[in-house]
Amino acid sequence: MKQIGLDQILRDLEDSDPEIKKMAAKAIIRESPSPEQLIADILKDADKPTAMAIYDVLFEDNKDFPAIFTDAAQDPDPRIRRQAIRYLFRRGAFDVKDAVTWLEDPDPFVRRRVISYLFWLNGSSAIQSVTRLANEDTDASVRRDAIKLIAMWGDKNAAPYIISTLEDPSVEVRMHAIHALKRLTGEDFGDPIGASDDEFEWIVAKWQGWWEIMKERT
Repeated sequence: MKQIGLDQILRDLEDSDPEIKKMAAKAIIRESPSPEQLIADILKDADKPTAMAIYDVLFEDNKDFPAIFTDAAQDPDPRIRRQAIRYLFRRGAFDVKDAVTWLEDPDPFVRRRVISYLFWLNGSSAIQSVTRLANEDTDASVRRDAIKLIAMWGDKNAAPYIISTLEDPSVEVRMHAIHALKRLTGEDFGDPIGASDDEFEWIVAKWQGWWEIMKERT
């Protein structure tokens, strides 16, 4: 890439119009012999609108930029972290070990996205981290999704962690806990869907009673 052309592209990246920023990013990909390194250098000092325009262009491009998006998964902006994790999953660069780290992300939408992608992988190696979320996460949707993942990839050993979620303040979480227990243990004390409040509490009590019996036998 000729220096005069690069200088113009860099100026275009500083333009206030996001579409011009994107055109400049596309020009770098098209013209540079090593676009990944050049873009990585630009992103180090880029302001937020420029960085987001670049990430949007890279996200849609046919070339692979896993190193850039691996770094982006640590960005302070949760929107960029979500996009980065989605990119890595889409490109087959989503690693379960990394996912365990991302499950600690402060943004609940990031945590939910990671859990949803673990559904498509063998998420058993992440079960320990996911069970903690099922019991302790501050977001009810994250707790619910964590329980659904445990039901998919867990086994009977996960039952005690699910039992404790039967006391969750969210009715939806408690319903998913019952379905998870049925799947993990093969036991069935009734369907919570459509149950009255009294019937629902009876189902919960039966599961809790079953667990007390199981503990006495071990």
